[in-house]
Amino acid sequence: MEIEKVTSLEQYDLDTLIDDSLSEGYKFINRLVDEYKAGSNRFDKKGEALYVAKLDGEVVGIGGLNIDPYLSLPDVGRVRHLYVLQKCRGNRVGKKLLNIIIVEARKHFRTLRLSATDNPVANNLYIKCGFSEVDDVYKASHILEISKADTK
Repeated sequence: MEIEKVTSLEQYDLDTLIDDSLSEGYKFINRLVDEYKAGSNRFDKKGEALYVAKLDGEVVGIGGLNIDPYLSLPDVGRVRHLYVLQKCRGNRVGKKLLNIIIVEARKHFRTLRLSATDNPVANNLYIKCGFSEVDDVYKASHILEISKADTK
C-alpha cells in the first residue's frame, strides 16, 4: 500500500470510494469531490493537504487536513473526509492515513480537531492515534494537542 499527497484530485478514480461510502449512508466523500471541483475546498491553503491510499493501483482510502473552517484560528487544523473502503478496513489503511495527516499537521498547527461519526471503529482509531473525546466543544468530537501526538 502507498499513500500519495494529492496535487490534482482529477487524476484519481474515486467512484468506488463514493459508491462504498454512499452504501453506508455517508455523503462526505461525494461532498469532498463536489467541493474540490467547485474550488471551495482544494486543500491548498497553508498547512492543508489531501492524501489517498492506493493498493495495487486502486484508491482504497482518502483523508485530508484543513485549517479548521469552524474557527477563526489559523493554528487549528481539522481532519476532514477520512474514509477507507469497507473491504480494506482492519489493514491499518486508516491509521496510516491519519498518522500522515498528524505528521503534516505538526508542521503548521498546535491543535487538530475532528467530528467523528457514530462509528465505534472510527472512534477507536482516533483514540489510538492520540485524540481525546470531547463533549460540548463546538463542531468537534475529538481533539489532539499536537505535542501529544503519537505517530508510531
